[in-house]
Amino acid sequence: MMMRTGLIHLVNLLVALLPATHLFAVKRRLWSACGAEVAAGVRLNAGARIFGTGSVVIGADTWVGLGCTFVVPQGASVHIGARCDIAPDVLFECGGHIIGGPERRAGEGFAAPISVGAGSWIGARVVMLAGAEVGPGSLVAAGAVVRAGVYPAQALLAGVPARVVRQLSGGRDMEYE
Repeated sequence: MMMRTGLIHLVNLLVALLPATHLFAVKRRLWSACGAEVAAGVRLNAGARIFGTGSVVIGADTWVGLGCTFVVPQGASVHIGARCDIAPDVLFECGGHIIGGPERRAGEGFAAPISVGAGSWIGARVVMLAGAEVGPGSLVAAGAVVRAGVYPAQALLAGVPARVVRQLSGGRDMEYE
């Protein structure tokens, strides 16, 4: 495990040094070398990084924006479906803590999976927390914090904490309250 952790740190460094929006095949191979399952056509941008030895699966033709971070402790997973768009600086945080007593509020740690359904769009600087499951074809507005829970397909999620603002149709419907 120590060797895999070292490899992950090396891969993070190499991906950060490569051109921001080029050499996607090289970045896919680097992530695959450290245990991630990265499908054909995935575009990993500079600064996208993994921490932890959990499972990362990214579906075909998905865009992973600049500076995205995957914190995936052993036993946890992040699964992103095909044809998703992940904007810059999105955080996938699979770990957390139960609330402890007043002597230390961060109680016992836990890890839970995160999943994003096919065709979804995750906006800039979204925080996806352990146990979040976003349905296919959904849109998460920039800056939202998505807590543990199951969110429906074709939903527009926004806010802190994120909530379903409305269901999306098949066409262009970007306005929301």
